[in-house]
Amino acid sequence: MTVALVTGATKNIGYAIASALAAQGITVALNGRDEAVVGEAVERLSATGATVLPAVGDIASEQGVAALVDDLLGRVPQVDILVNNAGIRAHGPLVDTDLADWQAVLDTVLTGAFLTTRALLGGMCDRGWGRIVNIAGVSGQSGAANRPSVVAAKSGLIGLTKATAHEAAARGVTVNAVSPGLIDTQRSATRGDHAVADAHYKQMAAAVPLQRQGKPEEVGALCAFLCSDAAGFITGQVYGINGGVYM
Repeated sequence: MTVALVTGATKNIGYAIASALAAQGITVALNGRDEAVVGEAVERLSATGATVLPAVGDIASEQGVAALVDDLLGRVPQVDILVNNAGIRAHGPLVDTDLADWQAVLDTVLTGAFLTTRALLGGMCDRGWGRIVNIAGVSGQSGAANRPSVVAAKSGLIGLTKATAHEAAARGVTVNAVSPGLIDTQRSATRGDHAVADAHYKQMAAAVPLQRQGKPEEVGALCAFLCSDAAGFITGQVYGINGGVYM
């Protein structure tokens, strides 16, 4: 049995990734903070015939990750695949950025990925096989105005990807980043200035060379490939899926 943990997996890109992995016969643990929301997502994906487990917990805290991993490993023998997708958005000029909003983004996107990776990497290395995919973002590569915490967190996630890939390669574990551009998702969880957020997404949409938004399922398909045996010679890479916005 191959087991995957996908953080932030109850909707949008995270749910699409979980669905793509489940379609390959992988047992998928869906992570989220709200037990009811996680339960609904598990029920929805299970209805497709997938083997799905709830993994309720806040990955932004050390205690939350420890409890989540302990509980999950009490129900499955190991976790072979980790997809660090959990994230929140924050919009507004740097000079107006609240420290709490800055910290919330860094804690969820970057520290959360560090904590889950630290908790599960050792087991993957001991078994000689593992896959880690970190969901970064095009702004972490190109930079962007009015998103200082998100740019910093996503850039840091790319750095974490490369550092972990160097450490884990000799033990059969690959670590890659997928960097989406404008994807057609629900964006209700925006912190900061919503008017700035709306302007940001309109500007992005106008700049896409392929003249459309991406689909969550397209991101899921790329992640599923990187988690497969077919991608065994790929590590430390950043895969843009952005319609040509950043080449």
